[in-house]
Amino acid sequence: MKIKKIFWVMFTTVLMVSPINAVADEEDEVVKIVYQCDFPDVKRVHLMLNTLGNVVKHYQKALIDFELNVVALGPCLQYVMKDFQGTGFVEKPYLHKGGPANNGTLGRFDNLKQTAGDNLNVYACGNTMEKKDVKKNQLLDMAEVTPGGIIKIIDLQREGASYVKIK
Repeated sequence: MKIKKIFWVMFTTVLMVSPINAVADEEDEVVKIVYQCDFPDVKRVHLMLNTLGNVVKHYQKALIDFELNVVALGPCLQYVMKDFQGTGFVEKPYLHKGGPANNGTLGRFDNLKQTAGDNLNVYACGNTMEKKDVKKNQLLDMAEVTPGGIIKIIDLQREGASYVKIK
């Protein structure tokens, strides 16, 4: 009889502890997010930057580890460039002026990187770079070249990243 009682006590204890461990494991996971930026519209880029800033503030305040990825492809590549000479892109005034702090999209990307640190990854599409004659040294220092932007997005989703695209 005592063996049955000991068994049930141990079994009940295991059941009670298991859900707590499951929650703790979920909290220890890194929240992964990938933003697809493939549009030329500066208003959409500012909206994207607003949401990126909100994500960073939320997870930093909640003390939750996060990995934020922005993949720039097609016409959005211009927003992660610092030099336009000899490329298929033309430098626009909104890159340096406008937005909430009037520091343009480049200034906002820089501020976001300073706030998010290593939690922010910015990827530039190698296919778009080739098509538009953009060299690696013409990109912002924070940008990393990926062979294909859409492939990078797919790979990040396969690794568990939530997909976000601003409409």
